[in-house]
Amino acid sequence: MTNQTSPFAISNPLQSRIIDLISWRLNLPASHIHPYSRLREDLHLDAVDLMLLIAELESRFNTYLSKEEVEAIETVQDASFYLYKKAAA
Repeated sequence: MTNQTSPFAISNPLQSRIIDLISWRLNLPASHIHPYSRLREDLHLDAVDLMLLIAELESRFNTYLSKEEVEAIETVQDASFYLYKKAAA
């Protein structure tokens, strides 16, 4: 997903909510989290933490992501894209 052009290249309300949730969950200032922040490399999430974060996002946004969608999430922008896509469906 990170190599594709997305309408989420700039901040949007959904992305802001995701950043706020990640900020709260990781106890990091939201100013340190950007759409292009990589969840594993930049935010240092291991596989378990990543799955827990995605499960919380699914719960908060009342949606379910497929295994393929979850595996494609590498950045905050990717998470925004897939959650928006599900919400719009």
